[in-house]
Amino acid sequence: MATTEQDLDPVYAKRVLITVVSTVIVFSSSMTIVSASLPTIAEDLNSSEGFLAWAVTGLFLVMAVTTPIMGRLGDSHGHRKVFLIGAVLLGLGTLACALAPTAEAFVAARMVVGLAISSTMPSGMALIMAAHPPERRGEAMGWFQMAMTGAPVLALVAGGPLIEAFGWRSVFAGLFPLAIIGTTASWRTLTKTGGTSDVPIDWMGAGTLALGTLGFLLFLEFGGRSGFTSTLSLALAACAVVGITWFLRVERKVEHPMLRLDYFKRRNFTGPLICQPLSQFAYMGGFLIAPILLASMFGYSVGTIALILLFRPAFYSLFSPIGGRLSGKFGERIFLLAGSVLMVLSMAAWVGGAHWTNLTLVIIGLSLSGIAMGFASPSYSTAVANAVEVADLGIANGMSSTLMNIGMLTGIQSMFTVLGEGRAPDDFARTFIVGACVAGIGSIGALMMTKPSATGS
Repeated sequence: MATTEQDLDPVYAKRVLITVVSTVIVFSSSMTIVSASLPTIAEDLNSSEGFLAWAVTGLFLVMAVTTPIMGRLGDSHGHRKVFLIGAVLLGLGTLACALAPTAEAFVAARMVVGLAISSTMPSGMALIMAAHPPERRGEAMGWFQMAMTGAPVLALVAGGPLIEAFGWRSVFAGLFPLAIIGTTASWRTLTKTGGTSDVPIDWMGAGTLALGTLGFLLFLEFGGRSGFTSTLSLALAACAVVGITWFLRVERKVEHPMLRLDYFKRRNFTGPLICQPLSQFAYMGGFLIAPILLASMFGYSVGTIALILLFRPAFYSLFSPIGGRLSGKFGERIFLLAGSVLMVLSMAAWVGGAHWTNLTLVIIGLSLSGIAMGFASPSYSTAVANAVEVADLGIANGMSSTLMNIGMLTGIQSMFTVLGEGRAPDDFARTFIVGACVAGIGSIGALMMTKPSATGS
């Protein structure tokens, strides 16, 4: 992939990485706080936890639908421009969260944050990758993932006492100045990438992809609540099928498609898109089942459970730079495969922890999940990026992010459905076995990749 002399400047590359991280870290820091504070926010805004859950679900829905579109806009109009727009929206959305007078306003503000992240994330990753040669991208993404997973841990530790002392709004009030700093640093530091051609946006492709993605995710959401065979669920499933089918037809006919379908013939593009989302299925599904396991079978309090769960993001953060650095030397294929295998082992540890009510095995499972993602996540991003042309970095990053979100949400709904109302050891063990099977299937994606992850392979 062609790069300019400035792009290959190691000083500039480091500044880009720090700048992008300092901007998007506002989003990652707020995620754990919002999830942990939903009961408090609901009580303060005279709402229910069920409705306030849309502050999390709605955000992910917006991200999943709009990320490919914003990635393509970055390719066409410049990643710096789209990133800066997202940075401004992130600041405004964060401020709106702090000032939200009603639950509806808070949910809407979180959706604005979701749109901001769909703008900053694919373009930010494209900016980082454009500033590094292919062999250094894994290391750069390792540090990026470390910051993205470490920030929620620090935010949870610092945010808890802050909320107790000054209320939940104080967290967003504290994050808003950080968003301003990130936006200012981005304006001063980042140079233009993308937007080098006058290729028009494939809006029909963007719309049909959004229809298919939104239909599928809403099918998961409402199917989990009212049953997957309900009239609404079946209608949403039909929308998903129609949307994706229509999208594929459009992309085959238009001169400038939203996403070049011939990329799917490249093993190092398709393989990661199979592997990592299926690992995320087990990762997120298992992680959200784990607190229920610890509460119902071990009888731990919320505070104790939160401390135990920190093993996962801690190991994720620790191993992301290691996985990123080593993938540059040995190739992404081996680390994506290692991530899948370790994820299967983490599920197996949870099966044993549930069956024998063994806390040590539960902690081992959490730790292995974190190590698995730490090894695999940098390789996932760089393998997909190295398999496409430089003009398609934004849409490639957008598609990979969307499929990750789909994998996470599918895992959450599916594993909760498998668990059902049961709380016996065998109920939990059966749920984790499903996660292990899905992660194991994902290893096929890693195995189909070519060993050297070269551009265009």
